[in-house]
Amino acid sequence: MSNRTHTDTKSNIIGVCVSQLQNKENASLMHTIYQSARENGYRIMVFGCFDKMDFPTPHSNGEASIFENIPMKDLAALILMGQTILHKELLLKLRDQALEVNTPVITVDYEMEGCFNICLDYLSCFKRLVRHVIEGHHRHNPFFMAGFKGNSFSEERLDAFREVLQENGMPVKPEHIAYGDFWNGPARRICEKWLENTEDFPDAIICANDTMALTVINVLEERGYHVPQDVIVTGFDGIDLIRYCIPRLTTGRVDQKKIAEQIISIIQETEADPEAAPRSMPVPFHIINGESCGCKKIHFQTSNQHILDVYTRMQIKQAHIEQIFHMMTEMTEGHSMMNIVKRFPECIPDMMTGDCRIFVNREFCRHTDIPLPKGFEEDHVLLLIERKDGHMTIPLQEMENHSMDMIPDKMLERSRYVLYLPLHWQEEVYGYLLLECGDQELDYERMKDFMMAMAQILGTVKNQSKLYEMYIRDALTGLYNRRGFYGEFARRMRELEGQDRRIFMASVDLDHLKMINDNYGHGEGDVAIRAIADALSEAAGEKGICARFGGDEYVALCLWSADEVPEDFVKIFEKRLHFWIDQWNATEQKAYELGASTGIIMESIQNVNEIDELMKKADDNMYDCKVRHHSIRASRRE
Repeated sequence: MSNRTHTDTKSNIIGVCVSQLQNKENASLMHTIYQSARENGYRIMVFGCFDKMDFPTPHSNGEASIFENIPMKDLAALILMGQTILHKELLLKLRDQALEVNTPVITVDYEMEGCFNICLDYLSCFKRLVRHVIEGHHRHNPFFMAGFKGNSFSEERLDAFREVLQENGMPVKPEHIAYGDFWNGPARRICEKWLENTEDFPDAIICANDTMALTVINVLEERGYHVPQDVIVTGFDGIDLIRYCIPRLTTGRVDQKKIAEQIISIIQETEADPEAAPRSMPVPFHIINGESCGCKKIHFQTSNQHILDVYTRMQIKQAHIEQIFHMMTEMTEGHSMMNIVKRFPECIPDMMTGDCRIFVNREFCRHTDIPLPKGFEEDHVLLLIERKDGHMTIPLQEMENHSMDMIPDKMLERSRYVLYLPLHWQEEVYGYLLLECGDQELDYERMKDFMMAMAQILGTVKNQSKLYEMYIRDALTGLYNRRGFYGEFARRMRELEGQDRRIFMASVDLDHLKMINDNYGHGEGDVAIRAIADALSEAAGEKGICARFGGDEYVALCLWSADEVPEDFVKIFEKRLHFWIDQWNATEQKAYELGASTGIIMESIQNVNEIDELMKKADDNMYDCKVRHHSIRASRRE
């Protein structure tokens, strides 16, 4: 295959949609595709998750959100790993979205109309494996352990077994066939039952996958039988576990390199001829002749290295679990998401060595203290955390979702492999993690643990933030309550510590609330209460601290350093407040007239303890205003 150099454009990016990333075979195939893509001048962008998505659940719906983030028009091709995403409707949707913008779609191990389908040729390899046992090793009483009854892979392999037996003039006996559900427990029970009948003893047990085959070997050895001298055992799929087992299992495995080469060949073909017709292309499995069929002499290698390998894995896993628990403990303390974000560099796992970005959506920010830029659009995302060249920052930058701008050019150029993962709790989506991956294969099992921990952290702190908001906010108006007012005032004072500070304070009373309640009902009284709250927030501006102290009593406060005080702010405040109220009265046309009495001060303040005295001054001014309002109304009635 020719190596092809691409110009520095985004058209050499291959998108890959994959689930069950923690499966070692899936992870290995991803890495093989990446290596082949890199050798041919392509970059890959993997949109991945960990759920099977075999049927819709709240969790799988949250996982599937990652596939809504694909910039289809910027891809050279979209690869759908069909047998990892067991959700037909989702696959069809992704196919249609890609084809709509003329992006070719390549499926792996799943056939769809309009796509280039890479079909894994399980059947011919499995037939060869059965023939190898029956014809090559001259076994005359083979048994077959299928997977799930009705499963297409299981039934296909069972049909292959029957066909080879019939080709060799051997009877197909129903009692020699059983379903082991592709798993240890059922496989053990079936094998134990078979071995009870010593008059009809198998000389070979052919299994539809490796997991069942390894279980069969264990049961045989426990009963004193030898593999392959007494019974030949074969599996299928070539899982990672077989390299630790004695005897080494004879099995079948797909040629992952051939899959990757076929993908690159298809992409190059569609680039040369955009009208190339979609079609299906087989990729072969090959037989791995091991020791469990007798083709190779059993090598009783020292177990020391295997033990060390397993022990090292256990130690790494234990350290990882401890790190995850430490991260969850450290980062779920408190209600401020911004404080939690600042701790992220301390807790990031050691496996995440490359650059990364964390994006959160508007809905998540709305329930936390993460500040959104003014005019933030509903479908945009916020770049919350960025690690770049080992340095962590909090950009708080608005970005268009589904866009290539979310990926720094340097990241994609340097690694040529980036991974998108969803941040969610059940179907409540918080955002995404974008991770730079290098040449070393990523440990997706540990990554899954990390992502689940991050979801817990974000969800916990978000809920704590919501509870805290309920604790410091007035439920009716959304303004601060008394507790929240004093807390926010103290925080602002700390921000201006060491400076000459000025305080503006307005004590505001809603006029005639009792009359409104008595004559028009408490529901209408609530309308008036909310209206004055909105007027106060508008008048105080973005930097104002507005609170409802209860009933018809409100306070608005602003703090500045002495050289930042806006000119004529008292007049500006009063003008805004009364203009808003007048506009509301004109628009709403209520049977009553909304009104407010205000008492205002503008003074120096050096200590938080001065607040109560200053509030009393503002209250006194407000009561003077209220008296004047009563006098004016009384004179009107006369």
